[in-house]
Amino acid sequence: MFTNALGSVRRSIPTIAIAGVLVAISATSGATAALVITGNDIKNGTVTTKDIKNDNLKSKDIKDGTLKTKDFDDSAVDDLKGATGPAGTPGISGYQLVNASVPIAAGAGASVEASCPAGKRVLSAAAHMTASFDGTAVDVDAGTTKAIAKAWNYEAAADTLSIDVICAVVS
Repeated sequence: MFTNALGSVRRSIPTIAIAGVLVAISATSGATAALVITGNDIKNGTVTTKDIKNDNLKSKDIKDGTLKTKDFDDSAVDDLKGATGPAGTPGISGYQLVNASVPIAAGAGASVEASCPAGKRVLSAAAHMTASFDGTAVDVDAGTTKAIAKAWNYEAAADTLSIDVICAVVS
């Protein structure tokens, strides 16, 4: 038989077999390590979109309130909106204050009228005498598109009768 400084060839066959088994074990140990890596082993902020398989994240994986509308496809946002409901009840819009005034002589009566612009109706009206603080009566007659105030000046001096009308589009 052949011999060398380490002994016969027969004695080295088991050594070669053991070395081969060790090489095979070391080659698969990396795959085994990959199975035991956890989130604690990954530095925060290093996982990117490329690292996550499509359709792999679920609702429970995403913190509430972190997604915005821009994060979704337009079709998904449309699905969230749902169907368009029936029209709401008519409302009021286009508020506008219209005022008018007329001078009123001492011991005399007068009236003043304020009209809403086209397409608007009277919602409310109020009238007052500028200088009278003694309870001078002012009557307001509010129609659908105009309001009229009438008053008598019981004072010894001239005064001014004013009316303020709130107009709006009513639908």
